[in-house]
Amino acid sequence: MTPRRLRQFLALIEQAHFGRAAKALGVSQPALSKSIQLLESELGVTLFDRRSDGVVLTAFGQLLREKSQRLLVAEEDLRRDITLLAGGDIGALKVALGPYPSVTSGYASIARLHARHPQIKVTAHVAGWREVAHQVATGAVDLGIAEISTLQGREEFTCELLGEHVGRLFCRPGHPLLSQKRSPTLAQTLDYPWVASRIPLRLATHLLPATLGCAGAYDPLTGDFVPAIEIDVPMQIVKFVENSNALALGNLSTFEQEISAGAIVPLPAHDPALRTRYGFIYLKERSLPPAVEIYMREVRAVEAEICQRERILARMGSE
Repeated sequence: MTPRRLRQFLALIEQAHFGRAAKALGVSQPALSKSIQLLESELGVTLFDRRSDGVVLTAFGQLLREKSQRLLVAEEDLRRDITLLAGGDIGALKVALGPYPSVTSGYASIARLHARHPQIKVTAHVAGWREVAHQVATGAVDLGIAEISTLQGREEFTCELLGEHVGRLFCRPGHPLLSQKRSPTLAQTLDYPWVASRIPLRLATHLLPATLGCAGAYDPLTGDFVPAIEIDVPMQIVKFVENSNALALGNLSTFEQEISAGAIVPLPAHDPALRTRYGFIYLKERSLPPAVEIYMREVRAVEAEICQRERILARMGSE
């Protein structure tokens, strides 16, 4: 019961005909027929009922179909791990990024990786943290960088906290909240629509009140805070804020250029205790390719620089 025979078995299921399956596999029909017969002989059962118009799976064939794909994936993982252990080609990086990690350290680290290792092929996707975890769980990507507090109890994952960044509200110059003498309260900010990615249940439950006003609403299924203007790419937030009274949620480092240019300003409100908690997400029982480990080192370095820069920006803002 070799991987080759299992692939031929699956091809015959897909084509439902020896002639079509043999053509798709690039082998002769007698060779395919013999291979299937040997597989049936080894297992001691009949896998297909032969008919004049093709073949139909038996109950034994259906059982083997359910198991064979997992066997082939296990074989591929074994070969992959052996290649990695032997120091093979560092190859490719497949990563899924949450919205905020993508604009803080995610893409910047990919740029650094490519500058140092231009031979590495990179595939990067931006998605909500639940989709990031799903892509990691299914093996679509080797690594995710997203909110990790929602993954508590998921034993299949290894999670590593990267950094905690203070979330702040930003607005356009001349915003009504800037005209008052005192710093606006959280309740006052809820009179205006917020622009952000959705906030997970962990933060929403202790950060925000039950009534959200114009700022957004709670997702009845997940408990997430869904902003009035929910976007997946935070780098586009400024466009919503410049010409409206909407409030943008983000970090000082994310909007440093826009702040310097006077396009937006940090809202002088009390610290809402909003801190990001994103990190690496990967499968415990799957070896990381060398390209991923190199990328992770780049991300850690970028995160350290961002944290240092945000401390400087916070001091400058308080002076």
